[in-house]
Amino acid sequence: KMKKILIVAMADSVHTARWIRQFDDDEINFVLFPSTPHRRIHPLILQHISAKLKSSLKISPWMKCGALPLGVIDLLFNNRFRARLLAKEIDAFNPDLIHIMETQHAGYLTDKAMSLANKKPKLALSIWGSDLFWFQRFPKHQSRIRRVLEGVDILVTECKRDQNLARELGYQGKFLELMPATGGLDTSRLRSIALLNRPSARKHIAVKGYSGFVGLGREALKVIEEIEDQIKDFSLTVYSAGLGTWWFSRKLRKSMGNRIHVARKHKLSNLEIEEMFLKSRVALGLSQSDGLPATVKEAMCTGAFPVQTVTSCAGEWFAADFGGILVAPHNISDASKAMLRAVSDDNLVDSAMVRNLEIADIKFSESTVRDMSRILYLDLEISE
Repeated sequence: KMKKILIVAMADSVHTARWIRQFDDDEINFVLFPSTPHRRIHPLILQHISAKLKSSLKISPWMKCGALPLGVIDLLFNNRFRARLLAKEIDAFNPDLIHIMETQHAGYLTDKAMSLANKKPKLALSIWGSDLFWFQRFPKHQSRIRRVLEGVDILVTECKRDQNLARELGYQGKFLELMPATGGLDTSRLRSIALLNRPSARKHIAVKGYSGFVGLGREALKVIEEIEDQIKDFSLTVYSAGLGTWWFSRKLRKSMGNRIHVARKHKLSNLEIEEMFLKSRVALGLSQSDGLPATVKEAMCTGAFPVQTVTSCAGEWFAADFGGILVAPHNISDASKAMLRAVSDDNLVDSAMVRNLEIADIKFSESTVRDMSRILYLDLEISE
């Protein structure tokens, strides 16, 4: 009998797409209910819908054309319309499990829908990035998070920090083994390419430029500005740049010329991002809050040395000061010193690659993450 899984998630997200694509060879019937207004469905999701695979995927008919207008309307009406549609989908599909991917959009929406639905399937929730760590500090969000966690049977988290936070917020269900929320990577292929070009020989720096929400892309550029005189022989890619970061980068572009390339969000393909990390000595990512950043996982798999804010839980995945350096947010001096150490200490970055590739093989490979993920859908008794 095919398992029936209803996924409530962002339909335009590569993280949603990569998660679903793990199950191409499993007999699972997926229905995706988009949790946010979107202008496009992610191409990997569209590929899955049209491909002939063991698993099947459909987008909820209610939301094929209605996700954008209804999502915008529901910003004013607190999910009222989409919650009713989701409740109808739950009753019509009668899934074995509802998998909520992310809390503030998908979680709040599903919580409201469950109060309206007649069927009461089991609920799994994947914590993405800042879901708990950032939002629990706001009283209105904390009460809604508590309500979501109250109804969840099993929680998928990237770090112990979030497991502890969930318990503090009243969660009493079970946890799946710690895993990256964004799926696995082809670690053996990336390893073989990374080893051809050791980090100490690389003359490129990758800088995460995201400046919306909790991103600190502009602060990351201030760090580069601070050390610019000492990285004259390095080129730079600022990727996922928000408008604020792009605007701020004009000054650097004047002094660095064609040594700096700025790419707005979604402008680089997955392959281009992979190639960027494979040629980078250092990967700089600053944010006020995060889980395990997908970019840290990618850096660890490609030999790029991560310099990341301590407000993520990246430190649970690499050995601080050996596999990467953790810095305080908003502390330009702290981050500048870390960057200078990373661009000057050859032994540091080369030995970090050895450690991080070992961790990546064990923790981030497609087969490892897929096997852990399968437990969630194919062994549903874990949430009994």
